[in-house]
Amino acid sequence: MAKSGTWRALIAVNAALLVLEIIAFIHDCTVFGAALFKWYTVDSNVLQLVVSALVLIYCLKGKEIPGYVTRLHFISAVGLTVTFLIAAFVLAPEGGIRYYFIENVAPINHLIGPALSVVSLLFLEKTRKQPLLIIIWPAVTSLIYGVICLILNALFILDGPYFFLQIHKQSPFVIGMWFGIIAMLCLVLAFVYYRIKWRGCRRENRA
Repeated sequence: MAKSGTWRALIAVNAALLVLEIIAFIHDCTVFGAALFKWYTVDSNVLQLVVSALVLIYCLKGKEIPGYVTRLHFISAVGLTVTFLIAAFVLAPEGGIRYYFIENVAPINHLIGPALSVVSLLFLEKTRKQPLLIIIWPAVTSLIYGVICLILNALFILDGPYFFLQIHKQSPFVIGMWFGIIAMLCLVLAFVYYRIKWRGCRRENRA
């Protein structure tokens, strides 16, 4: 990969992401301990930490970013966007903007991380075009997370951590509705990101 302005921007963005995600991870470990992975937000941010580390490794070695990293980045970028949207339009109106976007590492987890992740994926990372099937992975992983949490809630091992996962307190309709909303949100976001990232590939192939 030539050391162009895009290459330097890619390195800078992912280096910043890596540092910020490490700071957030250390904070979350201190606050939540071993229970930190119960949060979808934390899971998405930790995955982004891993993705940014991989992007930096491949780029600094002058190697092409492999398909598996792109697939992981689709999952993390969509997951982080979902956390932003849910925090902004569902959780913050009730719990307060300060808690979800200002205090401690909330700006990293809910705003800065999602923004930088999407910018890196869509506009900076030069990768081979992936099959359209890639757009289902964010929804699949989100549903797997939800099912695991539901089982743990049913066994009284976990409470929540989100209201629509509290199987003993919510109706099947509410749970099913939110599962459907989040799955559809993941699919739509992934499809939009797919179209933006590889919008010029068809024209390039015809040239």
